[in-house]
Amino acid sequence: MRRMVLSCVLCLLTVGAARAQSANSRPLDASTRAELLAAREAVWRAWYAGDTTRLGRILPGALAAGSPGGWDARAATVGQARDFAAHGGRLIELRFDSTTITVHGRVAVLQALYRTVVEERGGKHVTNRGFATEVFVKEKTGWVNPFWYLDDPGS
Repeated sequence: MRRMVLSCVLCLLTVGAARAQSANSRPLDASTRAELLAAREAVWRAWYAGDTTRLGRILPGALAAGSPGGWDARAATVGQARDFAAHGGRLIELRFDSTTITVHGRVAVLQALYRTVVEERGGKHVTNRGFATEVFVKEKTGWVNPFWYLDDPGS
């Protein structure tokens, strides 16, 4: 049931983003774009660093984090970040290409190709790449990230 609801949310976001882009989205100013790119970067870097304190500030309680492997809530996502760092994982490279941003009110949808290179325990480097769809919501404290879906290009 949860998977179906989250799939519907993803579809609505995608359709909504397309409609907002053409009809109701506001122009994206340089300051907002910079804030959103910094917020995205902060989430990814905090996750790979296992920075649970920072993740606690930028991931709301209602987080839905998805991939072809399934969906995770906030506690599982933060736990995975902590475990990655605790087991010697280290981010070597983080890259985003072809980023598009659609803003409608206080909600922004970022879509991009991503590439990470991580070092696992023992020094082995692993490259991951795919397509990221991320939703950010503007709150008093800044942009928070309640939703993302990382699509594997092989699925």
